[in-house]
Parts: sequence; C-alpha cells; structure tokens
Amino acid sequence: MLSVTGLKASYGAIRAVSGIDIEVAKGAFVAILGANGAGKSTTLRSIAGIHRPITGAIRLEGEEIGRLRLHQVVRRGLAFVPEGRMVVAPLSVEDNLRLSAFAGRGNQAALLARVYDLFPRLAERRWQTAGLMSGGEQQMLAIGRALMTAPAMLVLDEPSMGLAPAIVDIVFDAIVALHKSGQSILLVEQNAAIALSVCDH
Repeated sequence: MLSVTGLKASYGAIRAVSGIDIEVAKGAFVAILGANGAGKSTTLRSIAGIHRPITGAIRLEGEEIGRLRLHQVVRRGLAFVPEGRMVVAPLSVEDNLRLSAFAGRGNQAALLARVYDLFPRLAERRWQTAGLMSGGEQQMLAIGRALMTAPAMLVLDEPSMGLAPAIVDIVFDAIVALHKSGQSILLVEQNAAIALSVCDH
C-alpha cells in the first residue's frame, strides 16, 4: 500500500536522511524507531508532502505521490498527524474536526461519529475551544482530525511525546483499536517499548 524506495530528503542543514526503504502493506502497523536527530520526522514529512524528497520514490496504492503537495497527498488517502499536534487553537473541537473533513473524501457525519466513538472525551468537549484543552486531549483531537479525511494510510509522528503515562495508554489503546479495524498505520515513536508492543514490524 505505501512503498518508499531510495528516499533521500533533508530538512534544514542537518536533518537529512538517505537510502530509506519502507513498505507498509494494507492493514499493517509499522513503526520507525530512532534517537532524536536520526531523521524520523524528516522521513515522515517527506512522505506526507510537506518536504520534497531529493531523490527516491514514494508510492501510495501504486501511485507516485512524492512530488505532490500536502493537500494532494491527503486527497489520495494519506493523513499525517505531526509532532506538536497543530490543532486550530481558536476553534472548537467539533469545528476542528469538520474543517479537516473538507480535505478528505468520506461522509462527514459518519466520520465524526467514528472519531467520537474512538475518543469519548472529545465528544464530551465537542464545543470546547481546542487551545484550552490539555496536551492529551489535543493529541486525541489531532488524531481525530486525521481520521476525518478517511485515510487509507495514517502516519503518526511521536504521538506519546509530552503526555502523562495514563494519557499515553488512552491514545495507544485508540491506535491499536484503529489497527484492529483494518487501518494501515506508519508510526514514528521514541518510546520503543510502546511501539514494539503494538506494531507488526
């Protein structure tokens, strides 16, 4: 489903990667592990269309997406949850979710129901201003926003970063539930113990 071959990419003067090959089959859960500065986020940003790769091929369901822009990649079925969450702070939870649905390709009402089922806390706070939520709630919202695009491939960058252990458990329980439902997932995670306990490869 997602195939990355011979990827060479850079972000700034130092954050460069070269010779990256990744395969994520349909329904698979693959993790990329590594220390700070190893190039994990640069790799994901290149796959998601935020950075243009220098060389290499990135294919989603057989289609080359390596030269497409972020919104074009989303419409092809790849959703990226960046490190740092990036929710629209002045908007409510539900407005954040509905806004993201316009970039995707599914039924908005069905997708909204799916997100609220996965994260009941978001349903409870649906009219709360996103910028006033806790870090864990914002991480749930960031994942929910990605799901509102009805992705074939969900790409997550450090979803446990800065979260309390109890919230990490909630977030990863949801990620595992997504995988069990058939969602294809590519995960970057510094917490190797968590990643290795949930991923296929």
